[in-house]
Amino acid sequence: METYMGQIPGWACGLAKEDAPNQLQKRQLNDLRMKYTAKLLLHSENENKRQVTKSVRKFLDLGGERIHELYETGHKRIQERMILYVD
Repeated sequence: METYMGQIPGWACGLAKEDAPNQLQKRQLNDLRMKYTAKLLLHSENENKRQVTKSVRKFLDLGGERIHELYETGHKRIQERMILYVD
């Protein structure tokens, strides 16, 4: 994707400013990333759509408490890797 660095008068993208309270823009961008990823994975042209759908159903069948545990352990692993590999 290309980046445009010019000016467009009166153009509003609908996102909060970067310095918005409670990291609003960051949450908005994360929501957009999740929507975009879901569209890609579940698109009819995706050759792996059936497998993705099957995996999601299996994951959801685990139940709320187990899903929460998996999110927590996944989040901790990401933080550990960030410490190791990112400045």
